[in-house]
Amino acid sequence: MFNRNEYRDLNVVADLRLPMTTTLVPHGDREGALSFSRVSPYCVNLNGTWEFAFLDSPLALPADPTTLETPERITVPGSWEMQGYGQKQYTNVSFPFPYDPPHVPDENPVGVYRTWFDLPEAFQNRQTRLRFEGVDSCFYLYVNGTYAGFSKTPHLAAAFDISPFVKEDSRNELLVLVFQMSDGSYLEDQDKWRHHGIFRDVLLTSHASERIEDVIAIASLDGDNQTGTLELTVKTTDVAQVKLSLLDDKQVLFEKTVKTKQGEAKGSYRFAGITPWTAETPRLYTLLVESNHQAEAVRLGFRRVEIVGERLLINGVSVKLKGVNRHDTHETLGSVMPYETLYEDALIIKRNNMNAVRTAHYPTDPRFLDICDEVGLYVIDEADIECHGVTRFDSYDLMAVDPIWEKQFVDRGVRMVKRDRNHASVIFWSLGNESGYGHNHVQMAEAMRQLDSRPIHYERDEQGETADMISHMYTSVPGIIALAKQKNQKPFFLCEYAHAMGLGPGNLEDYWQAIYKYDRLIGGCVWEMVDHGIKQVTADGQEYYAYGGDFGEHPHDGNFCVDALLYPDRTPHTGMKEYRHVLRPVRAHIKDEKAGKISLRNYFDFTDLSSLNLTFFVEKDGKVISQGRKDIKGAPGRQVTITLPLGEYPKGSHLRLRFTFQETPAWAEAGHVVAEEQLPLALGYTPVKATLPKVKLELIQDARAIIVHSGQAVYQFTRAGKGLTNITLQGTQLMSEPLTLNMWRATTDNDRGFARMASRWLERGLDKLMLRLTQFEAEEQDEQIIVNIATVAAPKSLRPVLTFNQEFVFQKDGQVKLTAEYVPMDIKEDMYLPRLGMRFSMPAHFDRVRWLGRGPHESYPDMKTGAHFGKYAMAVKDTHEPYVFPQENGAHADTSLLMVYAQAGQGLVIASDEGFSFSAHDYTVEQLEAARHTYELPRGGDTQVLIDGVMGPLGTNSCGPEPLEEDRLYLRAPRAFRFTLKTIDAQTMPELSQLKETLIN
Repeated sequence: MFNRNEYRDLNVVADLRLPMTTTLVPHGDREGALSFSRVSPYCVNLNGTWEFAFLDSPLALPADPTTLETPERITVPGSWEMQGYGQKQYTNVSFPFPYDPPHVPDENPVGVYRTWFDLPEAFQNRQTRLRFEGVDSCFYLYVNGTYAGFSKTPHLAAAFDISPFVKEDSRNELLVLVFQMSDGSYLEDQDKWRHHGIFRDVLLTSHASERIEDVIAIASLDGDNQTGTLELTVKTTDVAQVKLSLLDDKQVLFEKTVKTKQGEAKGSYRFAGITPWTAETPRLYTLLVESNHQAEAVRLGFRRVEIVGERLLINGVSVKLKGVNRHDTHETLGSVMPYETLYEDALIIKRNNMNAVRTAHYPTDPRFLDICDEVGLYVIDEADIECHGVTRFDSYDLMAVDPIWEKQFVDRGVRMVKRDRNHASVIFWSLGNESGYGHNHVQMAEAMRQLDSRPIHYERDEQGETADMISHMYTSVPGIIALAKQKNQKPFFLCEYAHAMGLGPGNLEDYWQAIYKYDRLIGGCVWEMVDHGIKQVTADGQEYYAYGGDFGEHPHDGNFCVDALLYPDRTPHTGMKEYRHVLRPVRAHIKDEKAGKISLRNYFDFTDLSSLNLTFFVEKDGKVISQGRKDIKGAPGRQVTITLPLGEYPKGSHLRLRFTFQETPAWAEAGHVVAEEQLPLALGYTPVKATLPKVKLELIQDARAIIVHSGQAVYQFTRAGKGLTNITLQGTQLMSEPLTLNMWRATTDNDRGFARMASRWLERGLDKLMLRLTQFEAEEQDEQIIVNIATVAAPKSLRPVLTFNQEFVFQKDGQVKLTAEYVPMDIKEDMYLPRLGMRFSMPAHFDRVRWLGRGPHESYPDMKTGAHFGKYAMAVKDTHEPYVFPQENGAHADTSLLMVYAQAGQGLVIASDEGFSFSAHDYTVEQLEAARHTYELPRGGDTQVLIDGVMGPLGTNSCGPEPLEEDRLYLRAPRAFRFTLKTIDAQTMPELSQLKETLIN
């Protein structure tokens, strides 16, 4: 039986593991070092297909594990769960094993990895090391049948000197035992899929007897922002001296030879004329360190990070962190991150106007930090610690105050700093996430501060006793404003906010209005970047994304892992589109419309507006009236006024301002739009209206039905249908289900959140209201026909909710004016509603929509600033937003006109001068509510048209605050909404904007 117990010994963090260093690959000359590549004669990548065996327990290990057979094959790097082994499991809080430290269950799977290598000729007569960049949870290493080391902590590299075990003249065998659980697993309770195995690169490196061991290069900047400073320590073995060079591209700025003393070459240096590094201007220099047999290059960014009073300063400038939380997650690879995906993630963050990323909740692949240095992102580098599972049965602080964990806490923090301290992008160290607060954090922070002076972040240190800032999660907008007004406090940072689960998040604009207003609010990171869905395929070939519970695991936290701004394939949710717009670095407002004076506010921290092109458009309902270009300039953080020749334009027009780079940065694509602002114009001439021909009106009614002929259109009202049941146009049926009251929406993740509003709606029966007809009348009056319908809405077993009154006024020009009134009867004062609207269906071939209003993507009352006014057209099926967990989607706020029509042209127009929200789908609300995965939602049915006088807001209550009070939809008094209906033929109808002017005026 296997007799090693390091994996369950709290006093052991590693055995025979080499000291942590910055991430270096040995190169033999300066050309190799300056390639900044892992391609070197002295580095072999052992990634590939390894032999494998999967054991259910360490009890299945023999005393000599090297005798095990490994008949299977597995890809390294890779998570074994994503390759058909073990149990896929997602949990957020709950430990997926009993809390019994340092013990772990006997049912503790072990992955047995085996591969072989021949020592390259360049490795002969040198030291050979083996480096694992990431292994979850812990592992034992054997080389040629001999034990060679052990390591814990999944997300930090572990390196071993395997020279004593390597054969230079024959094949070498590596055997790695990866344990799914260790005592360290109690510290690894992050909100993610629990993937295991060798999930990052495995590197074989070769080192001369005279070698550079590490380069510690801490670059900073003097107060003049022109003089760079460098605190340098080069750690060596048997090296007498090293040559130092500072390069600006190929230009040599500095050269010096430094002798070593007791294995270190140390020095403090100053460089004049330095261009500072910031996220907006990520200027990097190169430090080259050479010895007789080795060369190492380190990219340096000279910048100064300070907390002064209640502000965060970068190079002396107050900066707001516009960030996102990012996990290592991939739709098919699990926690494995190909370099292309790492780079893609950084570009997505930059292109969506963010400047910061938090490595939630562990150190990321070090190559991602290289990319952040290069493209310009501020990084909150977080230790591999999270243990909120203790809250299920004890105090949050349980492990934080227990000294038995101190060694592991400190080890994880110190080794993170030692690995990542050369990176300019890293501006904060984070002590982990949701692990209570106590003595172990204090000791950890003290040890980290002995190595580096960057500010320390930790959210559970609620009083800022150890951390350099106060950090909270999911504080409401009123909450952060109250905190901002406190005096003589440390800066306040929202390490997580705007939980982006499903449809949402709401209120991003409100958060940033507050953050910009108050110095103490230094920004925040939205939770989170990418949905953790796992791509799956049904038996009939439909792709979908799986979430917690889909693999039969217990415990699990359901779809809480799909809570991000991006889908698992990294296409954007609407929330990302909204966030991008909210973070636009240029904002505008109209100062004097008549004079064409526009005020621009520069929200860049270090970039003048002169770096941008401004193109402007005056437009109405999607039609450009005039356009032009304007040279602009304006210092960072300042407001300037420009004058634009707006010309003549009709009332109801908008001014659209588009800002692009004059010189495209490396992270952007040509023509990248930095910001786009749309401003309503109040002035203008009276727009042209369409002339509608007179039609013949005729009323026919009996005890069961009211029929109104309006030219070629026939409107049928029936008692059985409780109102408008059908419309025909020249014999073509436009409706397949009657027009009826709608107060329900397929619940969103936020509706189902902490406040349980969805449950309250269900308990009140809003999804199953029955209508009792109380009025069904029609009359002719002043060349009009008026139809009045009144109903009382009530669910079974409960009192009526409201009275729903409809008045249809048929006019001589074919318009039908509809007033829908909602009169409350028994609705609790504190219950806000999902919507106040109506719904009907049209036959499936009415599968197209055009509209004037916000678009092209969905928009809701508290998530709409990024959806601009215009004219849009779309197939009904394409208005669907395919959230991993199906829910309400596809609404369009502030619509003035909607047309639903068939390819042949016939259809129905709905307009309102008050603005309304609409959705059009090829499935019902009930089908959407019933679906739990995208493949469970039937598509291609009749077109469901949903018209809302008011749509309810979103908020972020899936893990955060409810919608703002001012956004909530209450019905405490009667409310009425007015619409115009008109049958049309798209082949002969007036221009849409002109038709709107006729219908709404």
